[in-house]
Amino acid sequence: MAASTTRKRILIGVISAAVALATAFGVYLALGAFLPNNSTDDLIAKTVQEMKDTNQFPAQIDEITRLDDVTAEPSAVHYHYTITDTDPADVSEQALKDSVLLQLCSTEETRRILDRDIQMKYSYDFDGFDDSYHLEFSKSDC
Repeated sequence: MAASTTRKRILIGVISAAVALATAFGVYLALGAFLPNNSTDDLIAKTVQEMKDTNQFPAQIDEITRLDDVTAEPSAVHYHYTITDTDPADVSEQALKDSVLLQLCSTEETRRILDRDIQMKYSYDFDGFDDSYHLEFSKSDC
């Protein structure tokens, strides 16, 4: 398979997974916002726990993308992925960052999360390689 085709396949799968889960997180977060006396970190922790209670991890997102975990961090939600059957040389960290950011900033649900000063963090480990990419996004990135 040509490198450009592989790169597009990776980016499409990763972006779709990132946005779909961020959207689900936004729904849980919106529901939790109606609970009294919740700090942002409490709301993140409860929302992440709800996601863990209703989803099974690891979860195969597409043929090469596996979501291993979602964790709550101070003022952030962190998605942990593994990319399988892919050489990290086929996609740059910058290309991945640019693609995910474009989708996060153009999707209403994810913008609501960022607008609440909640960071979105993504870690991508490449199965069989020592390479990993770590991306962080905040409201100011959009």
